[in-house]
Amino acid sequence: YVNDAFAAAHRSAPSMVAFQELLPSAAGILYDKELTALTTVLESPRRPCVFLLGGAKISDAFSMMEKVLAEGSADSVLTAGVTGQVMHLALGKKLGPPSEKFINDRGLGKFIAPAQEYLKKYPAKLHIPLDFAIDDGGKRREISAEELPSEGLIIDIGAKTVRAYGKILEGAGTIFVNGPAGIYEQEIGAYGTRELWQIVGGAKGYSVIGGGDTVASAARLGDLARIDHVCTGGGALIRFLSGVKLPLIEAMKKGAKGS
Repeated sequence: YVNDAFAAAHRSAPSMVAFQELLPSAAGILYDKELTALTTVLESPRRPCVFLLGGAKISDAFSMMEKVLAEGSADSVLTAGVTGQVMHLALGKKLGPPSEKFINDRGLGKFIAPAQEYLKKYPAKLHIPLDFAIDDGGKRREISAEELPSEGLIIDIGAKTVRAYGKILEGAGTIFVNGPAGIYEQEIGAYGTRELWQIVGGAKGYSVIGGGDTVASAARLGDLARIDHVCTGGGALIRFLSGVKLPLIEAMKKGAKGS
């Protein structure tokens, strides 16, 4: 039995985990590539290892953040997107009514407490945006973090943050990216994501990216051919880098012993 579906490794359906009980089992080529790339990032990355975590699905970012900071996999964690905004809230700063409403309406305020914990425990490793871009009547306007709160919705990181993050990424031995820096689907919110993809694509470090919006934004604003490994998994990727045992991987271990 050969399984090559790493993207479904977090599923426990019989079609994924039952055959290994009956037949000698082996991993497919893609499965092996995925597992090798992610294991490298988590367990034996070239240093320094930099995680860039953005997007609006911040539960993923915080799950990975906890694991890679606690175990020392990451030397630096760069926050962007809503993750970066929550970091500012964790410092007791205000974002402004539109951005805070966006966060509260989605129940993301619960991540402020863990953000405070991580900022306290890992002050030298966690990096937060220095500036932001807001929607000013349909136009992009950049403001420093000190100028918050703002009546405009935060749509992106600003140029100062891109430059600061760029220096860290350019010196990285390993880079992992999950989540865009802003609302990349709109031109006024695409700058940060576009610039960071150019930097990651040109960096000398080994680069791994994954997640639906992550890959979509890289395909749209960057060049996937310049990324060393593009993970096909979303949920499986997040869970693996969060330290969660995946049903398929555990089943394949049993199957390999019987081969």
